[in-house]
Amino acid sequence: MHILFSLLLLALNIQKKTWRNFTNYYPALIYVCVFNVLYYILCRDFLMWELKDKTLSKSVVRALHILVIVPLLILLYLSNLPVSLSKQIVYINKWIIISIFVEFIGQKLKMISFHNGWNLYWSILIYIKMYTYSILMINRPLLTWVISTASTISFLIMFKVPVKHNVQTQLKEWRNVMSFKYR
Repeated sequence: MHILFSLLLLALNIQKKTWRNFTNYYPALIYVCVFNVLYYILCRDFLMWELKDKTLSKSVVRALHILVIVPLLILLYLSNLPVSLSKQIVYINKWIIISIFVEFIGQKLKMISFHNGWNLYWSILIYIKMYTYSILMINRPLLTWVISTASTISFLIMFKVPVKHNVQTQLKEWRNVMSFKYR
């Protein structure tokens, strides 16, 4: 199902010719990828949500979302962003509603599960941040990084994520992989 979603987003991006805007929006695409990876590092053993698939491994599903789905989603979103502020507000809300609807369906189909106090209401906040920060990243990158860092720290504190343990575990895993690779 995640592959079908990827193909749908790819087809929509091809249809809308969004690749023409790639150079304008690549900072926002990198930004969303970085924060997706950061989520999996900081919340490694304390995930708020987990993507699932009956045929693909967790690692493949995560990589698909980090490297394909979310960047294609943001490219499509930014490429059609209206100019006027009032239209942007309507547009952002439309994308949030669609995203929550897709996530709700995904939850019902057992393609995503929530843990550690997470629910669809928290996802609404994440979508608000993702869509607004993606716009902000284009015009005010430093401000975006500062706000994102502050809000990430707030979430980590609010949900009592054991960051130190998760980061240490991730670093050990990377060291083991690197030492095995060079033996």
